[in-house]
Amino acid sequence: MKDKKIAIIGFLGILCAAAMSGAVWYSLKFNGGRLVYPMDFGSYVFSYKDLPMILACIVVIIYFAVVFLSVFLHAAQKKSDRKEGYTRKINPKLGFLGFFGFLGFLGFLTYPASGQVTPFVFFIFFGFFGFYYEGKMSGTFMDERFRENAARAQSMAYKISFTINFIALIVFSQGYLTKNAECTLAALIITLSLSMALCIFLGEYLLYHYDNDENRI
Repeated sequence: MKDKKIAIIGFLGILCAAAMSGAVWYSLKFNGGRLVYPMDFGSYVFSYKDLPMILACIVVIIYFAVVFLSVFLHAAQKKSDRKEGYTRKINPKLGFLGFFGFLGFLGFLTYPASGQVTPFVFFIFFGFFGFYYEGKMSGTFMDERFRENAARAQSMAYKISFTINFIALIVFSQGYLTKNAECTLAALIITLSLSMALCIFLGEYLLYHYDNDENRI
């Protein structure tokens, strides 16, 4: 994924968060909280005042679809680059994009006010801190030792992430923390987003750690 493309995705993420926050504010202020508070959609009647919220939701859905598609294409390109024998070249400063993960804390403002849990998904951007370590290994020749370290790092990242998700599903499904379904959903989204971010970050961090520790020997 090119530097410019990642910067664009991050910038669009900020715009989406601002658009959703603005739509929620408009709905609460001028539209009685329609499409924000739970409502019976079986008797729903369209109103032009609903447009800001509807458009904001569509924009957010499209944004996340683009992000997941970009991640998928990036993974495919990364796999192709590895076949050539060298890691891809990226700027370590792209790790600063991980700070977009702090947008997830907006959820602690929108959820009590309107029940919106969408901002919590932005916690997944904490995984972008991994770009720093990937950038530090740009252009590295992937010999057999490097590939073994990469497989070991990825396996460890998957195990940790899977364990967190497994424990979270058990705890939340039993209602140990809260009996409120909405609170459980919010907590589950936070946990899944953070665990995915951790998986992305650890994959790069552990590879850098393993590779450099062996080089010091």
